[in-house]
Amino acid sequence: MPDITGVAHVELSVRDLDRSVSWYCQLLGARDVWRGSNDDYGIDACAIFEPKSKLVFAFTCHRNQIADDFAPQRPGLDHVSFGVANRAALEEWVTHLDALGIDHSPIQDNHQPASVTFKDPDGIALELSFPAR
Repeated sequence: MPDITGVAHVELSVRDLDRSVSWYCQLLGARDVWRGSNDDYGIDACAIFEPKSKLVFAFTCHRNQIADDFAPQRPGLDHVSFGVANRAALEEWVTHLDALGIDHSPIQDNHQPASVTFKDPDGIALELSFPAR
């Protein structure tokens, strides 16, 4: 079986490219590193880079959007989970989310991994979690 070296990037469909890029850059401390358009596909796209984890997160804005809201029950994306090192890091993230005015769940310790959940501007479900060791 051929090897993979990891996840190259995660790409989300968004309603407003600039709003989402700004929101995720502020959330993650990332920077906007690439923008492009494809008129044949009717899309505008962007990629951001978070330097500590080397995560590339990308966004596509379809010019002919479907008006439905995000729903994890629909086949496709359920949620994106960002890994953190430990509970202290999770607590730091709660403080960061509060400072940004982002609504979120309390730290959920009743299951593993411990997590905090929240949504992006398009209602896409996000999570911060650390696994039991």
